[in-house]
Formats: sequence, C-alpha cells, structure tokens
Amino acid sequence: MRKASFVYIILACTLFSCIKPPSYSVIPNIAFQSVSAPNTINGFSDTITFTFTDGDGDIGINTGSTVDTGTVCNTCGIQHGDSSCLKLNAFNVFLIDSRDSCMSTYASANVQPTGKYKAISGNIQVITAIYNTKCIGGCPCAVNDTVTYAIILRDMAGHYSNVIHTPPIAILSCN
Repeated sequence: MRKASFVYIILACTLFSCIKPPSYSVIPNIAFQSVSAPNTINGFSDTITFTFTDGDGDIGINTGSTVDTGTVCNTCGIQHGDSSCLKLNAFNVFLIDSRDSCMSTYASANVQPTGKYKAISGNIQVITAIYNTKCIGGCPCAVNDTVTYAIILRDMAGHYSNVIHTPPIAILSCN
C-alpha cells in the first residue's frame, strides 16, 4: 500500500512539473474580438472588445508618472500622423478614427499577474460614443456614415502593441 501511494505521489509530481508557462513577448499583442453593435445610431455608445497578451504582465497606466495636462486629446482635428497623444502618461488605450484621424484616449485597469508566472492575457472593453461626422449640426440627419477604428495598447514599460482595426461600424442617421 505504501509503495502504491509513493508511485501516485511521484506520478502527480511528474505531471505537474510538465506545466509550462506561456511564452508571450514583453511587447503587448492585441487582437480584435468584437463590436457590440455593428450598426448604431448617431450619438449612441458602442463597446469594442479586444484581447491582449503581455509577457511581463505590466498592462495599465504608469501610476508613478505625472499626468500630462498640457496636451489635449479626445478632440478631432489632430494632424494625420501626429503621435503626441500616444505619449500621454495617463492613458494606455488609443482609438484612432479612420475618417479624420481623431484620437480618443482611454485608461485600462492596471492588471497585475497572479501566480508564479508574469505572462498575462485577457480582454479589454472600450465604451465609446459614436458620432456621424457628416451631421455637423446634429439631428435630424438623413445621411448615414461609417467608421473604422485603429486600436493601439501601451504597457507600463512604454511598449506599444501592434495596431488592429475594427470592422466598419455603420452610423445610422437619427430620426
């Protein structure tokens, strides 16, 4: 009986020692997952979900850094190719509007790895208001619009993820 117990203990230890940690890059990698409403009404919000992996487990904003208040983002009219909003310390998720390169900035929760491995993966959801840029004066508007967002994620170490794109989101005119 003792011999059988010893064999089971050795077998269990062998099985658990075969578990390998995930091998993710320290540079975040993101992939598009979903849009809650591929057709939305002008001025309504939409939820965009994407997945991430990070090898050193440092997703979030750098809380020890100072908040940049001199640079204004979340406003349209940013020059095409201007990356100054990507350097704001208080934000780490960036949505770039395909129609006019308008950049919206968001801050994700600070994700800390649990367990013995630093590598982490998960989902991030961004809730954003969707506006029809063809209806400057607001409603009523009889013209539909479409937007695609480019999404970038930055980790606490300052590594930028790959760029992903949402599928086109139809913005229906309001009545």
